[in-house]
Amino acid sequence: MLFESKENIKRLAAEAENVRQEIGSSRTDTMLRLFDYLLEHSIAGHAPKELEIYHAVFAKGGTQDVAQDSTVRVYIHKLRKKLDEYYTDRPGPRITIPKGEYRLTLIETTAATGQDTARPIGSALLDRMKAHKAIVLAVAILALVNIAFWALMSITYPSLPVPPAADTFFWRPLSHDGAPKRPNLVVLGDYYLIGEAIDDKEVSHLVRDFSVNSREDLEQYLMNNPQDFGHYIDINLTYLPTSTAIALNDILPIVKAADRKKARPSGSIIMSHLNPDILRKSNIIYVGFLSGLGMLRDPLFQASGFSIGESYDELIDKKTGKHYLADWGLFEGDTTPLSDYGYIASMPGPAGNHVLIISGTRDAAVMQMAELVSDPEQLAALSKRVKPGEAFEALYQVRSIGNMNLDSSLLIARPLQIRGIWNGGKPVQQFPDSNPQRSRLHERRIGD
Repeated sequence: MLFESKENIKRLAAEAENVRQEIGSSRTDTMLRLFDYLLEHSIAGHAPKELEIYHAVFAKGGTQDVAQDSTVRVYIHKLRKKLDEYYTDRPGPRITIPKGEYRLTLIETTAATGQDTARPIGSALLDRMKAHKAIVLAVAILALVNIAFWALMSITYPSLPVPPAADTFFWRPLSHDGAPKRPNLVVLGDYYLIGEAIDDKEVSHLVRDFSVNSREDLEQYLMNNPQDFGHYIDINLTYLPTSTAIALNDILPIVKAADRKKARPSGSIIMSHLNPDILRKSNIIYVGFLSGLGMLRDPLFQASGFSIGESYDELIDKKTGKHYLADWGLFEGDTTPLSDYGYIASMPGPAGNHVLIISGTRDAAVMQMAELVSDPEQLAALSKRVKPGEAFEALYQVRSIGNMNLDSSLLIARPLQIRGIWNGGKPVQQFPDSNPQRSRLHERRIGD
């Protein structure tokens, strides 16, 4: 029996009414039922067991061993996250779920900072990333540079001449799509980062795992590995490769020029924020690695003559079986020429819109492809290998030393098989990041 004063119970019930509105906005009522169940028992001075919650909230009867089902732990974790989000920047009393317990309690926060003495792991990131502040700063700078660059473009480029590449066959669909209200949207391939709490108390490292690409993927991992609750944390952070920012310098003037006949100006978004509604209503210009294609990946590779190999550094020609494997990471030093593979494609979108892909296996390829599609002469050479107006893909070999690109050569240019690519269905292949992790994540820390 938990003994709380009548005053504390009264304040807990009053604060719970505020929180219920936020939790009740969820897509399902499961979270709200869990909250109400915990509130009822907390007011009664009782901390229910996991088995009690399992049968009462999730309506699962029988004699199943709850220790083998992580449903309660997953939803308690989600509820803690929901409470953390609700109380962000809200000083004063807050409802928490103590670690290791299934009950609600009201705690006070300091007036000066709005922080309590037993903060959740997620908020501790702000205090414990000093050793990795360069990483966080770099991510923030990339975001700010992107925003600032678009603002500068909207002021500067309308008064400049139209880049010659804007009227080439590759870019023409953006300005001649017959839909003046449809914006042109640059989509940047970004990557999900996980917070790692070494001592299961406070986040001290950032982790990138190729099979965990979203909050939902992390939740699925934790459902399969409940022993890792508290060790791996969603911190709502992604990063962009440096090549993406460099590529934007070549691409943005052309995209802005394509706005000449548009009622709505162009914009940009990271891939993790792209959704089906935005995809249907915009012309898409994807810039980034092949591994960052997100929801464009399955339709593209259904239409493509390539498949992905054991990693996104490898492309396999379906017709000939030939493998194109990037050299990235195979040699050390800055004096050894490396071979990378750039990829560009043009195809119709799902709703009369258009999708352009400017991509590659690694940084050198992405930067080289951005340079190529902004060069009218190179686009003219490519146009001789594809039919005007058809959906196509092209593969280039890119040679580089260190961060300097030497040259590129066109290997393959051919039409895409676009019929039915937006109809859904099963993925055309098993991609390298398709399988969920089944054991504790290997340490892939950034900044060590």
